[in-house]
Amino acid sequence: MLIALSFIGLLLLCVVNAWVFQRIFARSYLDWYTGAGPIIAIATAAFGAAWGGLDKNPALVSANPLSYLGACLQVAGLPLVASGAHLRTANRRSPIGIEVLPLLILALALSLAIIGWLVLIVPAQYFLFLVAGAFSRAALSSSAQVRARLRSGQVDINEDKDADAARPGVDWWDASMRGKPVTLASAYGAAILFLLGLVLPV
Repeated sequence: MLIALSFIGLLLLCVVNAWVFQRIFARSYLDWYTGAGPIIAIATAAFGAAWGGLDKNPALVSANPLSYLGACLQVAGLPLVASGAHLRTANRRSPIGIEVLPLLILALALSLAIIGWLVLIVPAQYFLFLVAGAFSRAALSSSAQVRARLRSGQVDINEDKDADAARPGVDWWDASMRGKPVTLASAYGAAILFLLGLVLPV
Protein backbone atom coordinates (compact mmCIF):
# COMPACT_ATOMS: atom_id res chain seq x y z
CA MET A 1 0.00 0.00 0.00
CA LEU A 2 2.75 2.45 0.99
CA ILE A 3 4.70 1.53 -2.12
CA ALA A 4 1.68 2.30 -4.32
CA LEU A 5 1.06 5.59 -2.50
CA SER A 6 4.73 6.56 -2.90
CA PHE A 7 4.57 5.83 -6.63
CA ILE A 8 1.36 7.86 -7.01
CA GLY A 9 2.87 10.69 -4.94
CA LEU A 10 5.95 10.90 -7.19
CA LEU A 11 3.75 10.80 -10.29
CA LEU A 12 1.48 13.54 -8.90
CA LEU A 13 4.50 15.71 -8.10
CA CYS A 14 5.62 15.38 -11.71
CA VAL A 15 2.13 16.37 -12.90
CA VAL A 16 2.05 19.37 -10.53
CA ASN A 17 5.53 20.43 -11.63
CA ALA A 18 4.47 20.16 -15.27
CA TRP A 19 1.41 22.32 -14.59
CA VAL A 20 3.39 24.93 -12.62
CA PHE A 21 6.11 25.18 -15.26
CA GLN A 22 3.57 25.55 -18.06
CA ARG A 23 1.38 28.00 -16.15
CA ILE A 24 4.06 30.21 -14.54
CA PHE A 25 7.11 29.84 -16.75
CA ALA A 26 5.33 29.02 -20.04
CA ARG A 27 7.76 26.15 -20.47
CA SER A 28 7.65 22.38 -20.44
CA TYR A 29 8.81 20.70 -17.22
CA LEU A 30 10.36 17.90 -19.28
CA ASP A 31 12.18 20.46 -21.42
CA TRP A 32 13.50 22.18 -18.27
CA TYR A 33 14.55 18.87 -16.73
CA THR A 34 16.45 17.73 -19.81
CA GLY A 35 18.25 21.09 -19.98
CA ALA A 36 18.94 21.41 -16.25
CA GLY A 37 21.90 19.01 -16.26
CA PRO A 38 24.44 21.52 -14.88
CA ILE A 39 22.08 22.63 -12.08
CA ILE A 40 21.33 19.03 -11.16
CA ALA A 41 25.07 18.23 -11.20
CA ILE A 42 25.83 21.13 -8.83
CA ALA A 43 23.04 20.13 -6.44
CA THR A 44 24.13 16.50 -6.54
CA ALA A 45 27.74 17.46 -5.85
CA ALA A 46 26.65 19.53 -2.83
CA PHE A 47 24.72 16.62 -1.34
CA GLY A 48 27.39 14.11 -2.31
CA ALA A 49 30.09 16.08 -0.47
CA ALA A 50 28.63 15.13 2.90
CA TRP A 51 28.26 11.50 1.85
CA GLY A 52 31.75 11.12 0.43
CA GLY A 53 29.98 9.92 -2.70
CA LEU A 54 26.31 9.15 -3.31
CA ASP A 55 27.22 5.59 -4.30
CA LYS A 56 27.23 4.83 -0.57
CA ASN A 57 23.43 5.03 -0.78
CA PRO A 58 22.45 2.50 -3.49
CA ALA A 59 18.74 2.83 -2.64
CA LEU A 60 18.87 5.97 -4.81
CA VAL A 61 18.54 3.67 -7.82
CA SER A 62 15.88 1.45 -6.24
CA ALA A 63 12.79 0.65 -8.31
CA ASN A 64 10.84 0.63 -5.03
CA PRO A 65 9.50 4.22 -4.76
CA LEU A 66 9.35 4.04 -0.95
CA SER A 67 13.02 3.00 -0.67
CA TYR A 68 13.95 5.64 -3.23
CA LEU A 69 12.13 8.40 -1.35
CA GLY A 70 13.73 7.33 1.92
CA ALA A 71 17.18 7.42 0.33
CA CYS A 72 16.53 10.90 -1.11
CA LEU A 73 15.46 12.20 2.31
CA GLN A 74 18.65 10.74 3.78
CA VAL A 75 20.73 12.41 1.07
CA ALA A 76 19.02 15.74 1.70
CA GLY A 77 19.24 15.49 5.49
CA LEU A 78 22.91 14.62 5.96
CA PRO A 79 24.35 17.93 4.62
CA LEU A 80 22.00 19.84 6.94
CA VAL A 81 23.06 17.76 9.95
CA ALA A 82 26.75 18.16 9.05
CA SER A 83 26.38 21.92 8.56
CA GLY A 84 24.54 22.28 11.86
CA ALA A 85 27.22 20.29 13.69
CA HIS A 86 29.95 22.68 12.48
CA LEU A 87 27.96 25.73 13.51
CA ARG A 88 26.99 24.60 17.01
CA THR A 89 28.68 26.67 19.70
CA ALA A 90 29.70 23.56 21.63
CA ASN A 91 31.72 22.36 18.61
CA ARG A 92 33.44 25.66 17.85
CA ARG A 93 37.15 26.05 18.64
CA SER A 94 36.79 29.77 17.99
CA PRO A 95 33.80 32.13 17.58
CA ILE A 96 32.36 32.51 14.09
CA GLY A 97 32.72 36.31 14.13
CA ILE A 98 32.07 38.31 10.95
CA GLU A 99 31.48 35.12 8.95
CA VAL A 100 28.02 34.83 10.48
CA LEU A 101 26.31 36.77 7.63
CA PRO A 102 27.76 34.76 4.72
CA LEU A 103 27.15 31.58 6.72
CA LEU A 104 23.48 32.49 7.14
CA ILE A 105 23.21 33.21 3.40
CA LEU A 106 24.92 29.92 2.52
CA ALA A 107 22.74 27.97 4.98
CA LEU A 108 19.61 29.52 3.44
CA ALA A 109 20.89 28.77 -0.08
CA LEU A 110 21.60 25.15 0.90
CA SER A 111 18.15 24.77 2.42
CA LEU A 112 16.48 26.22 -0.70
CA ALA A 113 18.60 23.99 -2.94
CA ILE A 114 17.57 20.93 -0.94
CA ILE A 115 13.88 21.85 -1.13
CA GLY A 116 14.22 22.54 -4.86
CA TRP A 117 16.00 19.22 -5.38
CA LEU A 118 13.33 17.30 -3.45
CA VAL A 119 10.42 18.98 -5.26
CA LEU A 120 11.74 19.49 -8.80
CA ILE A 121 14.37 16.83 -9.39
CA VAL A 122 13.61 13.84 -7.15
CA PRO A 123 10.18 12.98 -8.69
CA ALA A 124 11.38 13.05 -12.31
CA GLN A 125 14.65 11.36 -11.39
CA TYR A 126 12.76 8.36 -9.99
CA PHE A 127 11.15 7.70 -13.37
CA LEU A 128 14.44 8.37 -15.16
CA PHE A 129 16.28 5.94 -12.87
CA LEU A 130 13.57 3.29 -13.39
CA VAL A 131 15.17 2.96 -16.84
CA ALA A 132 18.69 4.31 -16.33
CA GLY A 133 19.21 2.40 -13.09
CA ALA A 134 18.31 -1.01 -14.52
CA PHE A 135 21.93 -2.04 -15.05
CA SER A 136 22.92 -0.78 -11.59
CA ARG A 137 20.17 -2.87 -9.99
CA ALA A 138 21.25 -5.90 -12.02
CA ALA A 139 24.87 -5.44 -10.91
CA LEU A 140 23.87 -5.00 -7.25
CA SER A 141 21.89 -8.25 -7.32
CA SER A 142 24.65 -10.22 -9.06
CA SER A 143 27.25 -12.38 -7.31
CA ALA A 144 29.75 -12.09 -10.18
CA GLN A 145 33.05 -10.38 -9.46
CA VAL A 146 34.92 -9.02 -12.47
CA ARG A 147 38.47 -7.72 -12.01
CA ALA A 148 40.88 -6.37 -14.56
CA ARG A 149 44.51 -5.30 -14.89
CA LEU A 150 46.55 -3.60 -17.55
CA ARG A 151 49.85 -5.22 -18.52
CA SER A 152 51.99 -4.23 -21.51
CA GLY A 153 49.01 -2.50 -23.14
CA GLN A 154 46.82 -5.61 -22.78
CA VAL A 155 43.79 -5.89 -20.50
CA ASP A 156 43.57 -9.11 -18.46
CA ILE A 157 40.13 -9.98 -17.10
CA ASN A 158 39.36 -12.26 -14.16
CA GLU A 159 35.76 -13.27 -13.44
CA ASP A 160 34.64 -14.99 -10.23
CA LYS A 161 31.12 -16.16 -9.52
CA ASP A 162 31.51 -15.21 -5.86
CA ALA A 163 31.61 -11.49 -5.07
CA ASP A 164 33.56 -12.30 -1.89
CA ALA A 165 36.30 -14.17 -3.73
CA ALA A 166 39.86 -13.24 -2.85
CA ARG A 167 41.49 -10.64 -5.06
CA PRO A 168 43.88 -12.19 -7.58
CA GLY A 169 46.58 -9.56 -6.93
CA VAL A 170 47.31 -5.96 -5.99
CA ASP A 171 47.56 -4.78 -9.60
CA TRP A 172 43.96 -5.82 -10.32
CA TRP A 173 41.01 -3.46 -9.93
CA ASP A 174 37.31 -4.09 -9.45
CA ALA A 175 35.64 -3.73 -12.85
CA SER A 176 32.24 -5.07 -11.76
CA MET A 177 30.62 -1.60 -11.67
CA ARG A 178 28.73 -2.79 -8.59
CA GLY A 179 30.41 -0.25 -6.33
CA LYS A 180 29.18 2.77 -8.33
CA PRO A 181 25.43 2.20 -8.79
CA VAL A 182 24.37 5.86 -8.58
CA THR A 183 27.26 7.08 -10.76
CA LEU A 184 26.41 4.45 -13.37
CA ALA A 185 22.68 5.29 -13.32
CA SER A 186 23.52 9.00 -13.55
CA ALA A 187 25.70 8.37 -16.59
CA TYR A 188 22.96 6.42 -18.35
CA GLY A 189 20.46 9.07 -17.23
CA ALA A 190 22.59 11.87 -18.69
CA ALA A 191 22.72 10.01 -22.00
CA ILE A 192 18.93 9.55 -21.99
CA LEU A 193 18.39 13.25 -21.18
CA PHE A 194 20.81 14.24 -23.93
CA LEU A 195 18.90 12.15 -26.47
CA LEU A 196 15.58 13.54 -25.22
CA GLY A 197 16.98 17.05 -25.61
CA LEU A 198 17.76 16.29 -29.26
CA VAL A 199 14.29 15.02 -30.12
CA LEU A 200 12.16 17.36 -28.02
CA PRO A 201 10.77 20.39 -29.90
CA VAL A 202 12.56 23.64 -29.08
